[in-house]
Amino acid sequence: MKQFQKIVALFIIIFITGIYFTVVHINAPLNSDSPSESLQIKKDYLLFKQLDNKTI
Repeated sequence: MKQFQKIVALFIIIFITGIYFTVVHINAPLNSDSPSESLQIKKDYLLFKQLDNKTI
């Protein structure tokens, strides 16, 4: 039974540290005040040449 308690305690420690590091790494970029880069979106279009349908 002691082995089971050790395994559960180890799992809980790993789980809590994983959640902690995930929250720290996700919130760090969101809380920064540096200006984010903006992208300009342009609509691209292609003009296709009309092919003459020739029958042989």
